[in-house]
Order: sequence, then C-alpha cells, then structure tokens
Amino acid sequence: MSKTAIANIGENDFDHWRQMFMDFANLLDVTPTPEGVARTWGWLCDPTHPETGLIVRIGEKVVGFVHYRLQPSALRGTQILYLDDLFVTETHRGSGVADDIMDRLSEIAQEHGCSAIRWDTHATNERARRFYERHAKNTNWITYEMPVNSQ
Repeated sequence: MSKTAIANIGENDFDHWRQMFMDFANLLDVTPTPEGVARTWGWLCDPTHPETGLIVRIGEKVVGFVHYRLQPSALRGTQILYLDDLFVTETHRGSGVADDIMDRLSEIAQEHGCSAIRWDTHATNERARRFYERHAKNTNWITYEMPVNSQ
C-alpha cells in the first residue's frame, strides 16, 4: 500500500472533497444546501478564515478529509484544536488512514501550542467511538444545540 499523504485542501480538490462531504453528510442523515456547501468550501479555501481542512491521498486516490479550527479554551487559558469533521472513504476505513489523520492533527496542535484536541461524535456511531477511544478519553460532556432563527 502507498503511503498516506495529508496536505492542506486546495482549490483543485473541490470535486473530490464535495463527493466525500456529501457522503459524510449522508452518513449523518444531513442534507446540506448548495449554498451551505459553497460557503463551507469558501471557508476552507480562505486562509483568513478559522475553519481549515486537510485532504488525504494514497497515491493519486483521494481517500479522506478533515476539517478543524483553532479556538481559545477560556478555562485552560490556552488554545485548543477543534476537530469539526473527519471522513475516510468506506474502502479505506480500518486501514490506518484515520490514525494518520489524528497523528497529523496532533502535530498541527503542537505547532500552534495547543493544549488539547477536542471533538464530538454521535453517540450511536460505535465504529467512530471505538476508534476515538484509542486516541482520547471520553470527557462525558454533553453537547447541546439551540437553533437560532435568522431573518
């Protein structure tokens, strides 16, 4: 097997990213709007926006992506890296690609002086939870989300 290559998402990655992004959304039973997809892509390609991403290849084949951002942690008085989305194509799950992604995120967090990496996953996503528990501990925090009506 070829070595995993992880690089910043670039303008030329749109078609591969979009297909995987839609597959990811489908797994989560979410239907992004075309405007939302375009906005997210714009964030990822804007070097001044906090949301950024990496694209993952094995040889010439695109096999995954990750979206993340740096954010302050007031109680720690430090910065943390927040992992928003991580996706590996079905044919490459369990191959070590996700481990490579986590290793790269750890390097990025260290480069930025972060004290931790944090993320959420769905309680019923058993496969992801088994993977994540190899890399981190469950904090037992419960996430709430309050919708905001936009005008």
